[in-house]
Parts: sequence; structure tokens; C-alpha cells
Amino acid sequence: MKRVIWLMILTAMLGCGGQLEQLAEETMQNAQIALTSAGQMGAQETAGTPLRTAQEMLATAESAMSDGDAERAYRLALRAYLHARIATEIAIAVREEALVEEAQAQLTLSEQNVTEVLQRLAVIKAELEALRDD
Repeated sequence: MKRVIWLMILTAMLGCGGQLEQLAEETMQNAQIALTSAGQMGAQETAGTPLRTAQEMLATAESAMSDGDAERAYRLALRAYLHARIATEIAIAVREEALVEEAQAQLTLSEQNVTEVLQRLAVIKAELEALRDD
């Protein structure tokens, strides 16, 4: 009976190990996709540290996986994924902030143009009134 219980425990442990390896592989793939996405969003220029951290963690996760440490590989791959997502969000925020600044500059320029037009209109009205009085 003890042998059967030990056999069942051993089988369960081996089964879970395979699932963890698959989960680690999928997480590493997701991290790689997130890194690619971050690169496409321009994270190299705007979010250098989180992006580099993600790349380093993914490389370490791949090394851990090749060493047979699926649990460590999974944890590192998950952290790499999260850092890559942070880098992506920073890149998006920086891009959106630049767009807002550009829109604000255009608004300021438009306001200046409106002020100039109103001043010219006031001058024209004064000239018209002067002509009417003559």
C-alpha cells in the first residue's frame, strides 16, 4: 500500500513539473512578444531601464529553463513580461504627452492669431467710425 501511495505522489509531482515547464515556456513567449511590442512603441528611447531589465530577465529565464529550473524560469519570465509591459506603457504615455504638448502649442498659436485679428478689427472699426464722422 505504501508503494502505491509513493507511486501516486511521484506521478503527481512529475505531472505538475511538465505543466510548469509548459507554463514557463508560454510565459517566456509572452514576454518576448511584449518586448517586441515595447520596441515597436519606441520604448528604447523612452523607457530604457524597464526595457533593459525585461531583456535581462528573459535571458536569465531562458538560462534557468535550459538548466532545468522551470519554476525560476517561470518567475523570471513573468517579471520580464511585466517590465516589458511597463516599458510599453511608458512609451505610450511619453508619445501621448508629446501630442498634448503639440496640441497646446497649436492652441496658443491660434489664440495669438485670434488676438491679432481682433486688434485689426478694432482698428478697422475705428477707421470706419472716423470716416463716418467726416
